[in-house]
Parts: sequence; C-alpha cells; structure tokens
Amino acid sequence: MKLLNIAALNILLLGGLILSTCNKTTATERPEAKKMKAISTEIRGKVAFPEELIDQNVNEKVTVEFKIKEDKTIEVISVETFNEYLKTYVKKQIEAISLSNYEGFEGKVLQLTLLFMN
Repeated sequence: MKLLNIAALNILLLGGLILSTCNKTTATERPEAKKMKAISTEIRGKVAFPEELIDQNVNEKVTVEFKIKEDKTIEVISVETFNEYLKTYVKKQIEAISLSNYEGFEGKVLQLTLLFMN
C-alpha cells in the first residue's frame, strides 16, 4: 500500500511538472509576452549601475511598478527596495526613458525587477 501511494505521488508530481512546463512554453510564445519581454529588456538596458555605489558592496533587488504613457514615456507608480538611494535613482532613471517598442501597452500597468550587484 505504501509503495502504491509513493507511485501515485510521483505520477502526480510528474504530471504537475509537465503541465507547468507546457503552460510556460505557451505563455512565452504569445505575442504579448514577447512584447513585455522586449519592453523589460529595453528598460534594463537603459538603467545603468549608479556610479555613486560602485565602491560600496551592493546586493539589492528593486521592484518597479509603472505605466507606459501615450508619449512613449514611463510613469513610475511605485519602487520597492530597502536602499533609499536606489529607490530615488531608479525612479529618476526610468522616468527619463522614452521607449521605442511599446505599442499596445499604453496605459497598462507593468512590473519589473532590477538586480543591482557589485
């Protein structure tokens, strides 16, 4: 009986893994997911590591919630991090960006996580 329960549990775990893998594959193939990835890549490429923190031991995750405006700029809604300097820096950097690949996402609220490590 114990062996049967273990076999059933393994089948359920394997089935769940296959289902979650299939869902991820489908999600990444959607045009909307590709566009979101392009927007996130563009923003990450335009937010540089702050020179003021180069000599400091920084290991910080910054989560930014933002909205893309009609004029290709970004309105930052919130910035979550423990480092107050990074909070201000990231907000200022992201609000200065003019996106080139944003069509269809005007007015939508998106979230992005940036990692600052040195």
